[in-house]
Amino acid sequence: MAQNKSALSLLCLLAFVSGHWATEAVPNRTDSVIFSPQPLARTKAVPLVQPREEVPEHDGFDFASVVSRFLPTSSKIKNDACRQDSLAVLEALKTLQPWALQMVDATAKLPAGLLHGNIKSYGQFDECLEVISKGRRQFVGQYCLANVHIQAFEEVTDRFLDEITLGRRANEITYNRTHMPVPDLLPSMALIQFASCIPSSCTPEDVQVTLTDAMQWAVKPTGMRASVQVYPESCTTLKSNPFTKGEVAMILVIVILLLLVFFSSAYDIAELNYAESESPIGKALVAFSLPRNWERLFKEDVVQPGVIGSLDGIRVFSTLWVVMTHKILYYAQEPWINKLQLVDALASLIKMPLINTLLNVDTFLLISGLLKAYHYLRDLENKRFNFISCYTRRYLRLTPAYMVVLGFYATLLVRLSSGPGWNKFVEQPTDACKTNWFYNLIYLNNYLDNGNQCMVQTWYLAMDFQLCLLAPLIVYPLWRWPNVGKFIFISVTLLSVSIPFITIYCARAVPSYVLGASDSSIQWYMQNIYFITHQRASPYIIGLALGYIFYRMNTTKVKLTKAIKA
Repeated sequence: MAQNKSALSLLCLLAFVSGHWATEAVPNRTDSVIFSPQPLARTKAVPLVQPREEVPEHDGFDFASVVSRFLPTSSKIKNDACRQDSLAVLEALKTLQPWALQMVDATAKLPAGLLHGNIKSYGQFDECLEVISKGRRQFVGQYCLANVHIQAFEEVTDRFLDEITLGRRANEITYNRTHMPVPDLLPSMALIQFASCIPSSCTPEDVQVTLTDAMQWAVKPTGMRASVQVYPESCTTLKSNPFTKGEVAMILVIVILLLLVFFSSAYDIAELNYAESESPIGKALVAFSLPRNWERLFKEDVVQPGVIGSLDGIRVFSTLWVVMTHKILYYAQEPWINKLQLVDALASLIKMPLINTLLNVDTFLLISGLLKAYHYLRDLENKRFNFISCYTRRYLRLTPAYMVVLGFYATLLVRLSSGPGWNKFVEQPTDACKTNWFYNLIYLNNYLDNGNQCMVQTWYLAMDFQLCLLAPLIVYPLWRWPNVGKFIFISVTLLSVSIPFITIYCARAVPSYVLGASDSSIQWYMQNIYFITHQRASPYIIGLALGYIFYRMNTTKVKLTKAIKA
């Protein structure tokens, strides 16, 4: 019943606003171009089958009076070039110029599905950027995405706003949402966004002034108040930027790597006895060979020593789990037309594993700890273990490929595409890489300035590397002095459990990523719990214990009781 009342109030609201647009004259806009189509000849409609009454005559619709409100044409706009170009758009609409109609067509409209959470109207990004004026004023189309904030002062409209924002208005950060920490992993269900296609001569301030007036005019009859925020990075034009020195350097690195692959593969194919070559020079020459590495990658019948094959299935299922849960996080930010279904779906008990994103990453930490302990104990027994080589081997194994990806992310990635959300999801993280790339190379990006992370997904690499440094300090005592080692292990395990418990309890924080929580609490949890190694070490330490047990089972005869076997 409540939903029916809200739907009815919405229909009344839209009908009122539509009627207001169609009938109200434009006050105090002496510098706007107002045109109306030529009045149609007032003739009676041709009767079809003995009609009872004639079709009502139409007095015309002042289309430009509405369009002009969403273009920077008022006297408030101090940017004369912007105002003149906007007036040129209205002038071109008189004769239905395609490029002018294209600008109007690319601008956002009132979307369908408001009651299902569809409050982001992105218009047509590519269509707007393709606009090129054909008149005496020369400009191109500029796409601007505005954040719209609406306040209600009556119970009915306040309830309506709660419904279209899925009840998250009080929980979400909507003001200054464009300048959130990187990465912004917070839900976005209460931020209304509206796209406008305007001349390239206009500034974000011009758009903000214009849309604030337009939105205020549109919602004023309903007793609501509107304001608009437009940031420079939210406005885009179709322009080609020259390559920077960093981008040129990255292109050279990619070319060199491709040449290495080509010549290494050619040498490998040309060398008849390449399989017999064991010399260091021969191995170096075929290190980048595509045929050889392809064969190694897809060879199924060879089991490498020390590999626990049963873990592969866990890796596959955990990877699928990670992909699904992280996609849900981005569903909550993307402009889906039916976000209400997402909220309803997450309330289902059977879908709880899809929400709890903490556990799926913990499986990888556990597997990593298991393998580290297993391999360390094997090397210790064979007298091949060395602390220094253990750390340097790990660093050199990860870092070269990591550096290439970081360089690409900080330079060329931003050129691969564009779109309304490209700045938020790609350009801002790219800027973070230009500033904080060094933190990634020393594997401290999850601690140092973790509210402005480069490649947010690499927090796991940093955490895994840090725990890798800790692992020998636990495993070696277990091997050398078992009783002392067990005491150290138990102490470290209790500490790893106590630290997050005390932190969350004292801070009264959420214990996990919860979509129903406020943005501030989720943000605090991500930066102070989720990314932090000493808060997440428990599964890795349990993995070390499992690795120790696995190794002991392989080297010592262990009797399993019937109950354990069952």
